Amino acid sequence: METKNFYQQIGRCIRDVRKENKITQEELGKQLGLTKSAIVNYETGIRKVPVDVLAKFSKTYHISLDQIIKKQKTLSDVINSEIGDRELTEQQEKLLISYIQILLGSEK
Repeated sequence: METKNFYQQIGRCIRDVRKENKITQEELGKQLGLTKSAIVNYETGIRKVPVDVLAKFSKTYHISLDQIIKKQKTLSDVINSEIGDRELTEQQEKLLISYIQILLGSEK
C-alpha cells in the first residue's frame, strides 16, 4: 500500500472512531494533548500520525493498533459515518445499501 494511502486509511479510522464516540476534533485533540489542527491533518492523511499518538488513541478508545491500521468498513459503516446523526430505519438502510451495490455493480 502506498504510504499516502496508508496514512489516509489511518486518518479515516481515527475520524470514524471519533464520530462513533460523538466528539469533536477539538475534544479529541484535548484528550490526546494535540490541537484541533493536528487532528484535522491526521484525519485527512496530510500528516503522518506519530506512533505515540496512535498508541494513546488506541488506549483511550480501546481499539488495537492492528484494528486502526487494517480497519475494513462495510457499506453499513460507511453509510452510518457519512449520514451523521440522521436515523434510518432498518428498511431504509437496506434499500440504500442495495442501491449502492447496484451502482457499484456488485449485487450481493
